[in-house]
Amino acid sequence: MTDTLSDLLSHDPNRIWQASWEVIGTRDTALLEILRSALPGIRRATANIELGGMIRPNRDALTHALGKVQNYRTWRCWCDDYPRLLAYDPAREEERGHTRILSRDNSGWPAFCGTVPCGSNRVSYFVNLSS
Repeated sequence: MTDTLSDLLSHDPNRIWQASWEVIGTRDTALLEILRSALPGIRRATANIELGGMIRPNRDALTHALGKVQNYRTWRCWCDDYPRLLAYDPAREEERGHTRILSRDNSGWPAFCGTVPCGSNRVSYFVNLSS
């Protein structure tokens, strides 16, 4: 059993939340496959756990992570996950080599991002929600 799977099954809200963000950030298909086979158990183990959260519910991270585990096989590219994630940070993803920022809006926020992993010319548009 992986540490991530153990954390998701732990019933410990902090470990579940941290593991959720680990899943959100991973591109390790071996890990995603392990979690995919354990998905029913993860859902049962986390169903009634209060995960807290101040501004946004921490459960949103878990929901996103489990959706990624369930659906990543159907994606054309990892970038198919980005539009669903409110915490998506194009600049951080560019630093990791996952996207390229193609243009910015007047405030400097990345407006168009191309995908690096799939090598396509697909472009994702992002809106600056902070303005």
